[in-house]
Amino acid sequence: MTIEQPVLLSNLCILFAAVVRGLTGFGFAAIAVVGLVLLMPLQEAVPLILCLEIVSSALLIGSAWHHADQRLLRRLLLAAFCGVPVGLLLLTASDPQWLTFSVYLLVGGLALLGVMRVRLPVRCGPIGLGLVGSISGALIAAFSIGGPLLVAYLSQLRLSPTALRATLILFFCAVDVAALTGLAAHGALGWHITGQAVGLLPALGLGLLLGQVLFRYLSPTSAALATQWVLLTLSTLGLLGWWQH
Repeated sequence: MTIEQPVLLSNLCILFAAVVRGLTGFGFAAIAVVGLVLLMPLQEAVPLILCLEIVSSALLIGSAWHHADQRLLRRLLLAAFCGVPVGLLLLTASDPQWLTFSVYLLVGGLALLGVMRVRLPVRCGPIGLGLVGSISGALIAAFSIGGPLLVAYLSQLRLSPTALRATLILFFCAVDVAALTGLAAHGALGWHITGQAVGLLPALGLGLLLGQVLFRYLSPTSAALATQWVLLTLSTLGLLGWWQH
């Protein structure tokens, strides 16, 4: 593989993930991490994706602020901030190979639940909200993945597509900042990662723009289901590749 190929593949991965994020409000990190761990270690991919997630959230936050369910958002964030330290410990202290396997398994399992439209065995109350919020915070800090679980839970609350998308955007922005701050404190955010993130910004911006345009014409429900199928396919291919190695 030449030097240019990983750069091209990284940009294509981020472009596609950003289109999904602009369209549905979630899915960016899950798609990006499954693609990027084929090109770099997970410990590098996670802070890189968190940097891009924060930028993407900043670009979308203006339109999301007035449509989000603010009360629900505050309760989710309180729980998520409690889970972030657990995720940071998992990422920095675990074996990289098994972490990569865990990413594929986690993404595939959550995507399968979404495709099958299986309701989570969690009641829509304060306890369920706290449980899902804290687990999502831990998953974001450890794998940069928290969307599929949170979407599966919030879909049970019967939010409008606009409110769901806006709440997700603001939630990920706040939790990503907390997780990235923790990684920086652990010394896991080097200048080379920051440089990679800057280099991927054009692909990120173009993808978000295309996703927002598509949001006007495509059904958010159909787009979310298609995203779950993409995640299931990518995670399955990743598991097969991990097994062969």
